Amino acid sequence: MSAFLKHQPCPRCGSKDNLGEYEDHFWCFGCKYYKLKNDTKSIRQRLNKTNNTDKGVDNMPQNFGEIPVNAMKWLLSYGISKEDIEEYNIQWDVKNEFLVLLQNAKYFQARTFDKLRPKYLSKGQKLLTIYGTGDKLVIVEDILSAMRITRTRSHHCALPLLGSSLPYEWENEIVKKNFKEVIIWLDRDKASNALRIKRKFKQRGVDSRVIVSDNDPKEYSKGEILEWLKSK
Repeated sequence: MSAFLKHQPCPRCGSKDNLGEYEDHFWCFGCKYYKLKNDTKSIRQRLNKTNNTDKGVDNMPQNFGEIPVNAMKWLLSYGISKEDIEEYNIQWDVKNEFLVLLQNAKYFQARTFDKLRPKYLSKGQKLLTIYGTGDKLVIVEDILSAMRITRTRSHHCALPLLGSSLPYEWENEIVKKNFKEVIIWLDRDKASNALRIKRKFKQRGVDSRVIVSDNDPKEYSKGEILEWLKSK
């Protein structure tokens, strides 16, 4: 976490002392204005942080604060509402400066907004996490896509792979749950992975099919998602 330096006026809301200046960014405690510093010293500090800490995070996220404007805009751009943020416990880790999308006792995945770091960071053992309830399971690559599918209220629940491969242990758990149908919905460049997963479920007597689209489900509107789910 970058060190706090001083309070000063905010250029957006005009407050006299709500803007906090840190070593590598500015943050307004009133209007949530956020801006990275672009001077040579700040960029060098971020590079050092990348080299030293992005190989992994020492501890599970635990120091949470207000979600910055840029992170909130990113969520809203994919149709994730404030109600979703609360329901799915999406939080901003102040120390590590990233958005925690999923966290349990053994694993977390977070989204960063610093161009000098990887977009996604994760640590620990992935656990099967199903969003929503329903008798049809949709397997997707990422967390936001899973959230968007559950929001269609169409008797579908969703499982994010947190990647593009299905662990054998997860396959066993899914078979035991006796879903009416399992739909594998991955990006077009992962079509071979999707077909491989489908064959595995077919061999075990589970009704399954594949959706191949140019984009992740989170990129589509609710109506478009429903159309994709209905298509055979």
